[in-house]
Amino acid sequence: MTTDNYNAAAGWRLIHTEPASGASNMALDQALLEAACGDRFASTLRFYRWSPPALSIGRFQPLSEIDLDACAAANVEVVRRPTGGKSILHLDDFTYSIVLARGFPLPDNVVDTYRLISRGILRALRNLGLEAVLQSRENEDYRAAGGACFAAATQADLACTGRKLCGSAQVRRGGAVLQHGSIMLEDHSDLLFDLLRCGGEEARALGMEQYRLRCIALNQTGRHYSWDDLAASFVQGFHEAFGVDITRGGLCERENARWQSLTRIYTSPRWLENAGLACLPGLSVRDTGIAPASP
Repeated sequence: MTTDNYNAAAGWRLIHTEPASGASNMALDQALLEAACGDRFASTLRFYRWSPPALSIGRFQPLSEIDLDACAAANVEVVRRPTGGKSILHLDDFTYSIVLARGFPLPDNVVDTYRLISRGILRALRNLGLEAVLQSRENEDYRAAGGACFAAATQADLACTGRKLCGSAQVRRGGAVLQHGSIMLEDHSDLLFDLLRCGGEEARALGMEQYRLRCIALNQTGRHYSWDDLAASFVQGFHEAFGVDITRGGLCERENARWQSLTRIYTSPRWLENAGLACLPGLSVRDTGIAPASP
């Protein structure tokens, strides 16, 4: 669906997309980030699903950490995100992205920006009856946690009962910011660790044990929620936290065209294989202006 450009003064835009491939989902997030660097962009909240299930890997994560044969056998796509961090299995999860337009009053500090955006997520979870907190573990290195992103503790964690519930990541460009993240509705850590190269069965078992101790799926909280429950609560939570009207809309023609172009790039072996690229897909180094952060 396409529509005319949006006026940022009119409030935020809400986009729901049909379940899509990992490449399509990541391409649309980047297309919106690029559009947010221009004029007449309404800050945008998006919720999405993945079909088929996907393993998204961090922008600089070595592909050697992934068992590509196991992914193919399980019909799980592998896609590299434009943001940092490690592997996330998108199966029975709720994924959000928020793109804040150039000129939005953002803190200069990345961690403070996480805190700002987390207000909406925290309010959404509290509306569902869950008490979550922003849990910062500044002395831990996410790279030491192996290939599983949710097993890593970072400065962007949202925790419930002391266990990580929501992981997020950011990338900035031209004064705009993209943050996206995931909340697991169900625990699929057994499949996740089947898709990772863990250095043997003992290491795999230990990694999965640590993951389950440190992470919690939403439906392990004693309450049961649907994907639609999360979507409705996120809209209400961001409305309350930021005092903005959030109206469902579509893409302008330029955003839609860029989305289709980037989808082809996100499916390319070069983007998947090369974790050392200095720029986002489809952009040159001089075009980026990026300040990435890890989930």
